[in-house]
Amino acid sequence: MDLHERSNPDLPPESILWDILESVTDAVVTIDEEHKVLICNRAAEEMFGYKREEIVGQDVSPIIPNPHQNIHRDYVERYLSTGIPRVIGKARECYGLRRDGSSFPVEIAYSVSKTGGHLYFTAVIRDITQRKQLEREVRFVERLADVGKSVAHVAHEIRKPLMLIGGFARQVAHCDSLKGNEKDRQKLNIVVEEVGRLEKLLNGVRLLTRPSTSSRKRPLVLNQLLDETTDLLERVVTDRHIELEIDMARGPVMIEADPDQLKQVFLNILYNAIEAIQDDGKIRISSSVAAREAEIIIADNGPGIPPELQEKIFDPFYTTKRDGTGLGLAISKNIIQDHGGSLDLQSQSGKGTAFVIRLPIDIP
Repeated sequence: MDLHERSNPDLPPESILWDILESVTDAVVTIDEEHKVLICNRAAEEMFGYKREEIVGQDVSPIIPNPHQNIHRDYVERYLSTGIPRVIGKARECYGLRRDGSSFPVEIAYSVSKTGGHLYFTAVIRDITQRKQLEREVRFVERLADVGKSVAHVAHEIRKPLMLIGGFARQVAHCDSLKGNEKDRQKLNIVVEEVGRLEKLLNGVRLLTRPSTSSRKRPLVLNQLLDETTDLLERVVTDRHIELEIDMARGPVMIEADPDQLKQVFLNILYNAIEAIQDDGKIRISSSVAAREAEIIIADNGPGIPPELQEKIFDPFYTTKRDGTGLGLAISKNIIQDHGGSLDLQSQSGKGTAFVIRLPIDIP
């Protein structure tokens, strides 16, 4: 129904239509043939962070992230010139852009109406961030289940011959017969290193599928554990001229956790941050308490993670590193979930990345 249509006396007054539009929980944005916003309801204001007066009468592009801004304009121009719909009448998933520069997944349904000889394009926009998060969680669990079905058999079949290969290679590497033959010794050392890498991968897969079996939880002070972790990185951040900013919650924050596993999580995230940022970059570690949860945020000022990669970042075996296994963040998420907490990603392209860890507080 067109808000501009008044010729039919059976239609409700425009004020009633506007009240209905304002009550809709999805964002509704209408643009004209010039790509300018004509209508923007309250849900659109809240979703995108703009006041109505800031966006009505302006080009709609600021709420569309690159590279989709030009694509969206092309859709409008193509329809105006051909009259052939391609996305109109269909729902599709893409990304919206908030005023603060953050992008978020949305589902958009397009429609077109004609009034007074002019065309008006309306988009009904739904924020599907929670749905995507749920889909990622389901996919994560499904992939863990798939890995778990085969990991016991694979580990059993590989571990024993792998240990034999590594053991024999170490013995041969130290034989007197290789003295002076540095080239062959180096080759054996490569074998030993690769065996160690494969053993580490097997241990990672085992921990990914069954973290609780090796968990040794006990009451501990969160900030003390974070301090111990950052001490391990002191040499690395100094050599890279990385500024490490630490902002801890006041007083002891007690949690029930396995200190070794949590250190592994913190180190995984911190090493990722170190690799992501350039020299002279900055990493900020903060902890706080809200309600019955401790929140730890590890943030860097690196290049950020594109939206299309954020959905895969916790998937087992997904990696953008040449020598990566793709298990670090998957293991970290599994460990945190095993501790009754959550691990989430917040990132914007060009504006850095933050991992948010939430853990239940140990309250006697």
